Amino acid sequence: MTRQELGPLHLLSGPSGPRDLRIPLDATVSQAVTNDHWNLPSARSEYAITLQIILSTLPVPSATYGCDTYLWRTSSGAFGNSFSSKVTWERMRVPIPLVQWHSVAWFREEITRCSFIAWTAFLRRLPTRDRLISWGLNIQPGCVLCSVADEFLATPPATLDAVVVLCQHFPGPHARRAVAVMKLLNQVIIYNIWRERNARVFTGVSSTQEAVFRVVDRTVRDRLLALSRPTVSAPPPSLLELYFWFISPYS
Repeated sequence: MTRQELGPLHLLSGPSGPRDLRIPLDATVSQAVTNDHWNLPSARSEYAITLQIILSTLPVPSATYGCDTYLWRTSSGAFGNSFSSKVTWERMRVPIPLVQWHSVAWFREEITRCSFIAWTAFLRRLPTRDRLISWGLNIQPGCVLCSVADEFLATPPATLDAVVVLCQHFPGPHARRAVAVMKLLNQVIIYNIWRERNARVFTGVSSTQEAVFRVVDRTVRDRLLALSRPTVSAPPPSLLELYFWFISPYS
């Protein structure tokens, strides 16, 4: 049962509404009508009195008025005839505050597979050994990369947070473009460390630090080469040039 301005009656009456009105929760409007008249029990509450007053101002439903139609919540909370997936999603989801690192995981220059793993790492949701043990799995603890500590500590590692801050507030000229390179390099490193970890766990195959570095370097170069350079009279350093500047001390 519904009225366009008010919405479904159970939303107005609350959980006790069907019991107070003695109308089943899944009842249709036709079940409240007999011989072209509203057929409602005697009011037992202020709400029931108000409802009967409202219904007395409305025409009794009839097939001559046409078929029933679905109504959808609008952004204002009222009901309308049109459906919007965006409005429906915004009304269904429970919004949470933005995290400080969201722009480090998701940005224009990203590589999707790397962004996903970086995002999962920032959420502390990668299935590391310490997490698997907390779920009750009987496995050996310890990091397969360094063999001297857990894969992740109970509290967020300071180094991960420091990387986020660096990626968001990189100093110097061409800061915006330099930040893009830093963010890309950060997520590619996270992705390949996680990939190396899984290779050692599931296949027993290990790569040297130099081999992992070469994979990271090649991945970043390929991505930066694929990005177009802005066309201006005095172009800034390209993203690839900035990347060479970053890694030059380690080359």
